[in-house]
Amino acid sequence: MIKLKLYISDSYDVFDNQAKEAFLLEQAKKDEMILYLWQNRKTIVIGKNQDAYSECDIEKLESDDGRLARRITGGGAVYHDTGNLNFTFVCARELFDIEKQDEVILNALRNLGFAAEKNGRNDLCIQGRKFSGHAYYKGKENCLHHGTLMLEVDGDKLQEYLHVSKVKLHSKNVASVKSRVINLKEIDPALNIEKMKEALVSSFEEVYRGKCESCVIDLTRVAELRKQFSDAAWRYGKMKKLPLVKEKRFDFGTVRICYELNEDTIENLVIYTDALDTGIFDGVETKLIGKKISAENDLKDMAGLLFDLLKEVDHAI
Repeated sequence: MIKLKLYISDSYDVFDNQAKEAFLLEQAKKDEMILYLWQNRKTIVIGKNQDAYSECDIEKLESDDGRLARRITGGGAVYHDTGNLNFTFVCARELFDIEKQDEVILNALRNLGFAAEKNGRNDLCIQGRKFSGHAYYKGKENCLHHGTLMLEVDGDKLQEYLHVSKVKLHSKNVASVKSRVINLKEIDPALNIEKMKEALVSSFEEVYRGKCESCVIDLTRVAELRKQFSDAAWRYGKMKKLPLVKEKRFDFGTVRICYELNEDTIENLVIYTDALDTGIFDGVETKLIGKKISAENDLKDMAGLLFDLLKEVDHAI
């Protein structure tokens, strides 16, 4: 029998909320399915393998008293404010079922009168526009599935802080990130965060056929975990300024390669990606360093050459 657990954070601090999520991931028991609901104030959250400096205007964000955070899952950068509600499902690997977890969200929206559908690798859409993006983590024992629900997000701030690559926008056939997304309140102005929370909890109990019990959080352990998520080295990453940059969109996401050549040899290289699989390029950077790029091409088609080389080293592409 699956036990349903619920935790709703009363904090708007992204590092507190990430720490609570990590605590639930650590502590989830084999017979528990946990629903965690949380909100952040003015925050950009980037995927584990993204370059913070290319994904957003960090200086502008922080001068406006915003925060940059990095999560443990893959996927792309997102903007959070209090017009957004975040959800997380946490459970043992044996209970992890993305379709069923998606059904909790979709069922909640149907009950509120929205005709939402899953679109692409990890988005939920209405009228062809995204209001919810999802990402996933699978540990040895426990897993999580988290995402956003845009109710009344400030679209001007989203556009102001986020840098979405032209390659990605072109692949979505849209002019800007703002034009690609939609707030649920644009469809139903009466919707608010509390109604959304109530609908999610009710749907969670309906889909899993049970009654929620409250989770207990160990605040001492949460404080320890908070230090990891707020650490500057984790959030900003390796600030490696390399002179050459190439970017390409694949079915699994965007790949951005920053590199440096010594004549025709790759001397330095970093790979960034919004792929959902966080380990997709593990060890590939090291394997590519020292590889030669044919001088016959006069380095004109560097993007093609480099991505062909990447295919040779890693068959994930």
